[in-house]
Amino acid sequence: MTETPLPGLPSAWLLGSPGRVRRVVLASAPVAPPGTGAAQHRAGRDAVGAALRRAGSPVTSVGRAYSGAPVCPAGFPASVTHSTALAVAAVAPGARGVGVDLEPRCPDLKLHRFLLDERERAELWPKGDPPGLRRLFAAKEAAFKALSECTDAHGGLFWRVRLGLREGRLWARAGDRYALVGELTAPAFALAVAVTADP
Repeated sequence: MTETPLPGLPSAWLLGSPGRVRRVVLASAPVAPPGTGAAQHRAGRDAVGAALRRAGSPVTSVGRAYSGAPVCPAGFPASVTHSTALAVAAVAPGARGVGVDLEPRCPDLKLHRFLLDERERAELWPKGDPPGLRRLFAAKEAAFKALSECTDAHGGLFWRVRLGLREGRLWARAGDRYALVGELTAPAFALAVAVTADP
């Protein structure tokens, strides 16, 4: 597999709350042209395998849940995201959950009322700009994946996950569960990684 990293994509990210920092290992894989769904799935599987290997997992092949999420070895939760050109995977050894999302395009600005509540718009999106909405969309999707076990709080609907700032860091909440979100943005994309915080 020839890896095609995003510009500035780190091989690992440290996320978490004080005293409970988690290492999140990242890997990417190119999607074979013309970027069909099957090709995206293969690239995602390759990226997850590479991330599991880097994270020290003895098992690097993964299954696929009905939801499409990777089924990984115990102690190595993983998440994957893909576009028609690239798949990115995240593995957080020992964490309860992890999420990753890559957004190459800006969503339609009309979607802001659907994606963000009034407090999120005021606190996190004061400029009302397209790249800012793309960044928050990626953050919310990554957090939703990290908090996927909280269906009683978000009902399986990612826009019900709430984002907020605390001490200069971006957090996500679903019910009484939290995830810390890290972001990487560039003119061509927004990438977000989230890891579930310990209770």
